[in-house]
Amino acid sequence: MPRFRHGRFRPPVTRLAFLGTLLVGALLVGGPGPAGDTGQDRRDRDGAREVSVLHYNMCGAATGCPWNAGRSGRGTSVARIVTEARNSRPDAITLNEVCATQYTALRERLAAAGAPMDGTFQGGLTNVPACGPAGRFGTAVLSREPVRDGAPEFRAFTDTGGETYRNAGRAEPVHRGLLCARTRHGDGPLTVCTAHTYAAVPGQLDEIRAWTADESRFPPGTPLIVAGDLNLPPHAPAVDRLRTRFLEADRTDAPTADGRKIDYVFADRRHFGSGTTLVRDFPESDHAMLLARLERTGPR
Repeated sequence: MPRFRHGRFRPPVTRLAFLGTLLVGALLVGGPGPAGDTGQDRRDRDGAREVSVLHYNMCGAATGCPWNAGRSGRGTSVARIVTEARNSRPDAITLNEVCATQYTALRERLAAAGAPMDGTFQGGLTNVPACGPAGRFGTAVLSREPVRDGAPEFRAFTDTGGETYRNAGRAEPVHRGLLCARTRHGDGPLTVCTAHTYAAVPGQLDEIRAWTADESRFPPGTPLIVAGDLNLPPHAPAVDRLRTRFLEADRTDAPTADGRKIDYVFADRRHFGSGTTLVRDFPESDHAMLLARLERTGPR
């Protein structure tokens, strides 16, 4: 089964360790408001000025998370996302390492839990047996508001590094890229994108920066959020170059996988002025879950 990231699997944390991690994460990175302050409460109080994004590399079919293995029931990343989405009611969810079958099950479970979301999925591989007969494994974006046309808007990276994955008796190129959902927030448009980039090819981050600067595809009047597992640490030059275009929601270096920070939520500086991120470890994935809250400032 696929393992795209470069690092060791972190064993599941105990309940006590998780509570300590949650407390430290809330203090360092900026957690939610007072007890009982739900995502819906904040939205009612702040109107449409705040956009919340839940990002998760869910390890849906990776070798380090055999309890997932393409499944969606209790004890899997899908069940975890449903619980957290029901509690925090994010405006958008961005996912890496998710099977197409898990994406479908997630939407069904969210609707059944009273937190329906529209979305779009893009496969990067088709030879992952744990992902069902089609073997589709990739990335996804979900939104509380309808996604325009409901169709994937995906642009493949031109710099692939020749990356391949061998499984199911064949080697297949890994099709990484930027997946975007055109949706709405408040009374205006919003674009939310995700990418799972290859650590050996930092130029993929430069492609994201260049593509999102194209005003014919990303109009300056539309707020833009880009989240993902970028597989590079905060001090990497390619990440620094991305910051020239985007505000980073998490201003700390809180680790997200194997003791390093490699997962990010960015927002365009034209429409956002500040952000906070709650970083939490759960036993279902070897990556932390990020819940970012970004403050809208309006175009400038």
